[in-house]
Amino acid sequence: MKIAIVDGYSTARFLVGELTGRGADCLHLRSQEHPPAVYARAFDAASYREDLGWFPRSSLAAAALAEAGVDRVVAGTESGVLLADELNHLLGLPGNAPETAEARRDKAAMAKALRAAGIAAVEDIEVATAEEGLAWFHGRGGRPVVVKPRASAGSDNVWVCHTEEQVTAACRKVLADTDFFGTPNHTALVQEYLDGPEYHADSASLDGEHKIAEVWRSYRLPQGNGAFVYDYEEPLQADDPVAVEISAYVKDVLTALGIRNAAGHSELRITERGPVLLETGARLIGGILPHVSAEYAGVSHVSLLTDTLVDHAAFAAFDDTTVRWSKPVRWVSLISDRAGTATTDGWRDTLTGLPTCQGLVSRIGPGKPVPATVDLASSPGFVYLAADRHEDVRRDYEALRAAETKGFYLS
Repeated sequence: MKIAIVDGYSTARFLVGELTGRGADCLHLRSQEHPPAVYARAFDAASYREDLGWFPRSSLAAAALAEAGVDRVVAGTESGVLLADELNHLLGLPGNAPETAEARRDKAAMAKALRAAGIAAVEDIEVATAEEGLAWFHGRGGRPVVVKPRASAGSDNVWVCHTEEQVTAACRKVLADTDFFGTPNHTALVQEYLDGPEYHADSASLDGEHKIAEVWRSYRLPQGNGAFVYDYEEPLQADDPVAVEISAYVKDVLTALGIRNAAGHSELRITERGPVLLETGARLIGGILPHVSAEYAGVSHVSLLTDTLVDHAAFAAFDDTTVRWSKPVRWVSLISDRAGTATTDGWRDTLTGLPTCQGLVSRIGPGKPVPATVDLASSPGFVYLAADRHEDVRRDYEALRAAETKGFYLS
């Protein structure tokens, strides 16, 4: 079995390891000639049987994959979604519905596809000027809105706006910037602000059958200027009534977006009208250590996607209604309260020395710059905490947050 991964960054590095461990050969190609630096510096070409690089036209990439005898093409991260879809279509391989490709990347098209399918979706408008965004804000009676790019990633340029001034400033900022992948934002998306707890569900699909590997509750910290930073996340048991409701909703979303053979990462809120999608990516969730989920839940997003590629019997046998976490687990996003330069690795020793620490991922090292955390991209990294008791997880989380108020990552 030969699997081609488009943009094998972030969590895709674990996918390559899982596939290789199960006997597959992995090839790599890029969707961009120059990928974002945060992706490029963490990429290891040695993990692949061959790195084919970048092709100026998708037809050339398809020809190279056909010559290599590739059996499947997979998006490694958000930037690879559209090219992976196109290559599967050109090669006649199992993929996603080509007619809904735009709805799998463009958030305006995504919400439109849900509404067309009769699925609860966010109200929104695409604007080319701040004045258009402000007019829509006024038309909704001045209720809070979210302004963001139509097709970016992470928390890039996402602003919660409560006033005219905030809406105007957010629209102007988005329209003046490029997105995370370097593409100019010719328009901005203004959406209703969905009030309610936030969750994400991570799925894998095979020939249109969807299964949910994990459902997590997400917590974020508002920054006072309309932006937010990630705080922490905790998983739900599959039989939790909220998880059951989310799973059913997300499976309908995946069908409406034409996701038939891919991973899915869906973020949503539970509102007065039930679950409402924020966005779905037809790819693996970023920023995780899948071995933690595998250890405490018996499955991970990576392992379930791998089943769809190399072990269809295992995917068919997996019952996503029976997933249970054996211990309380918390994923914690690291937050630096100030910018500066790291001097030592002492902070790493402090974190890994926490009794509940299950793993740490960070790009920071001695002599390297540490930005103040303003979004996901500027976070120092993340850590997993797990223990037999919720109290122990909460204790170590609070110790971490207390340390972060004193320039922790610069020490």
